Amino acid sequence: MLAEKYGVDFDDLVNWYDGYQIGDELSMFNPNSVMMALHSRRCRSFWAATGAFDTVAGYIGMNYEGLKDDIIAMIAGERRKVDPTGFGNDMRDIHSKDDVLTVLIHLGYLSYNWRKDECYLPNREVAGEMVNAIKANNWTPVVDTLAKSEKLLAATLAGDEEAVAKGIEAAHYENTSILSYNDENSLSCVLSLAYYYARNDYVIHRELASGKGFADIVLIPRKHVSSPAIIIELKVNKDADTALDQIRRKEYPAKVAEYAGDLLLVGVNYDRDTKEHTCRIEKALSA
Repeated sequence: MLAEKYGVDFDDLVNWYDGYQIGDELSMFNPNSVMMALHSRRCRSFWAATGAFDTVAGYIGMNYEGLKDDIIAMIAGERRKVDPTGFGNDMRDIHSKDDVLTVLIHLGYLSYNWRKDECYLPNREVAGEMVNAIKANNWTPVVDTLAKSEKLLAATLAGDEEAVAKGIEAAHYENTSILSYNDENSLSCVLSLAYYYARNDYVIHRELASGKGFADIVLIPRKHVSSPAIIIELKVNKDADTALDQIRRKEYPAKVAEYAGDLLLVGVNYDRDTKEHTCRIEKALSA
């Protein structure tokens, strides 16, 4: 009702400010940011004015063992386990990765699912501030990958197979010091980082497949975005055509089946021996 009154797209409000979980309430907006967006009639980050950024960057810079991996994974859209019970409610008394994640939950930079003891980035506003925090901590490989993600999306939409292969390959090499590239979850994480810019126009769904050496990513255009949906399949030590065949044979995720526009099928193969990536892109009509 407020979105309609102020002429702001409701889906944009969801993308920017929803995603918090308090108790069993699964959909909780940041009320201050929502009101600021309504009054300014545009969605953007209003966190810069909170004064908490330097504090958050400092906590992330502590980089307790595994913290960097968890922050990067959450930027890529994953959730991470956290044990908040050891935190003594003193933000100056930090001793572990769990303490840092718990502080970030208290500050609103992470949402928390108490039933599963998982934390995650709730929305685009907070994700953007977290990216700023890792820039402040000079996590150069990750920052470089995110900066190149706009070009990678453009190359994908243009059907430039060579550029897409090189873009994913660059993301792989830039982040091998942080993330393993030998299991399904790491493959999907690197791909999600590489396509980070796509979150502006797409809702990104990740579906880890049951076999070894590949991961699925599905990008569904947001309302009022005319770009095609994109399904990405990554194989290891096979070929890009096999990845495309996998997409054709398997049942599309429900979100894609409901989508009525055009589709881009993207098959990528990583050769462990040559350390090279190859790509095939095919246009298709949705079911």
